[in-house]
Amino acid sequence: MYVHGGSCVSCHGISGKGGVPIMMSNVIPPDITYETLTSGDKHADEHEEHPPYTDETIKIAIRGGIDPAGEEVDYIMPKWDMSDSDLDDLIEYLKTL
Repeated sequence: MYVHGGSCVSCHGISGKGGVPIMMSNVIPPDITYETLTSGDKHADEHEEHPPYTDETIKIAIRGGIDPAGEEVDYIMPKWDMSDSDLDDLIEYLKTL
């Protein structure tokens, strides 16, 4: 998927904090602010706990749908076809949220 009719904000909200169920679904998007993703706090999703994200594992999750524990992220999260430059810019943006 390459941002056809949507973007991160479509699910995670303007603030990046998620928390609101996706239309016609019971999936609640997580908080994707950089501080939350990279914090040392335990991270858990519906599958299992995983280590905090790093810049590199954020890129892997966005492009390949794999979390830092090597598990697939929720099926509703699209895999984005983004250039290295765009991913770097996105991570820098996440740091501002």
